[in-house]
Amino acid sequence: MNFIDKSATYVANSIRTNHPQAASQTVLFYALSLIINSTLTVITVVIIASLTGYLYEAVAVIFFYTLLRYVSGGSHLASSLACCITSSVIFLLAAHVNYNFFYTGLLLNTAAIAILLKTAPQGIENISRIDKKYYPLLKIFSVIIVASNYFFQLDFLSTAFFIQALHTTKLFGNIIHQIERRFSS
Repeated sequence: MNFIDKSATYVANSIRTNHPQAASQTVLFYALSLIINSTLTVITVVIIASLTGYLYEAVAVIFFYTLLRYVSGGSHLASSLACCITSSVIFLLAAHVNYNFFYTGLLLNTAAIAILLKTAPQGIENISRIDKKYYPLLKIFSVIIVASNYFFQLDFLSTAFFIQALHTTKLFGNIIHQIERRFSS
């Protein structure tokens, strides 16, 4: 058990001990591990991006990537620590890229839209409370979010959107599953 899960377990036990009417241990653990994971990721990215002079880019990537992830879904890592590390690397990588939008960014944006039109939303059935009848709207929102970057023309958003679009593909999900199997053995 990693330190994020240990912390979530400790706090959940403390809540249940002091407030028996609180939610179940499982619900508390899940909620707390998400909060700790997200907070640790954001703090790590903000500190590193501040030191490297890419704070604006990092904050924009965190916001827009998370927004797109919410409406498009995608593969999930089983370990909260692996998720925290991977998310931090993705956010920092996307924030620090530097290329001409009119070539690479345009291509990545268009590829992200094509992928999302085919795959989004993916993997949100057991995670989100959004009714399946709204899934076509989520697909449209996903495309609108990425298409907004044709107006903004930000290279770091093109990178973030493309990486998130890859998360919605079965191939990417299979790769993640294979990597997790190898490391957990």
